[in-house]
Amino acid sequence: MIGFLTVLTVVVVLLIVVLVAYHLIGIYIALKRGADHLETLAGGLAKVRDDTGSLNAKVDTINGGLSALAPDLLKANENLAAIVNVAKQGQAGTAG
Repeated sequence: MIGFLTVLTVVVVLLIVVLVAYHLIGIYIALKRGADHLETLAGGLAKVRDDTGSLNAKVDTINGGLSALAPDLLKANENLAAIVNVAKQGQAGTAG
């Protein structure tokens, strides 16, 4: 009887060890894949940073150009508003 219980205990312990080892290997593989993906992501982010580094000067240039255009665009907007007012007055006069 003691021999049977000893064998049963050893079998159960081995099953538990195998099961824990299986899960630990799965966790290791998942962490390794995650690390690989993070490494790829870091490389991609570094490339984005390097590719967009020169945009600051270009955006400043564009902003300066748009600032120079702003008064002319506002004047054109006023002219368009005046045209709309004339058109509305013309419609009001023909409707009555």
